[in-house]
Amino acid sequence: MAEEKVMDQDAVDEAVDQENEKKETEEVTVEEQLKALEEEVNTWKTDYYKVFADMENLKRRLQNEHANTMKFMMQSFIEQLLPVVDNFERSLTVENPSEEIKNFLKGYEMIYNQLMQVLQSQGVEVIKTEGEEFDPNFHQAVMTVKDDNFKSNMIVEELQRGYKLKDRVIRASLVKVSE
Repeated sequence: MAEEKVMDQDAVDEAVDQENEKKETEEVTVEEQLKALEEEVNTWKTDYYKVFADMENLKRRLQNEHANTMKFMMQSFIEQLLPVVDNFERSLTVENPSEEIKNFLKGYEMIYNQLMQVLQSQGVEVIKTEGEEFDPNFHQAVMTVKDDNFKSNMIVEELQRGYKLKDRVIRASLVKVSE
């Protein structure tokens, strides 16, 4: 009987050892699972933040594109209208007009001024040239002349007006520049 108790004790000890091993294995497995889940959560968080940042960048870019589109949507229309403005200006430079033509030109000038006010209300500005220093961002030099009355690289004469729409040049001024 003593032998049976010893054997039973050995069997009990073995069973306890096996259960302890199972518990340790389960604890290790639970800890490993917890770590794996934490890593997965961190991965999802990182992916979420990346997607969120991408969406914010896209939103900002689309807002900028929309603002630019709205800002310059009239550009093609205004570019087509500028030759009409040029013809108005040329027609107003009649030399020695008769009294009849003076009255006609007065009305014509009123129409021209009204057209220019409409363009200005849309953000169109005339590029300044006379007496200004040549700037290739705003002016296109058609010819150079030697003129002692002007410093070097100064605009002597404007041949065709240039225009800006808000902050964008839509047509550069054609000018003569002093050497």
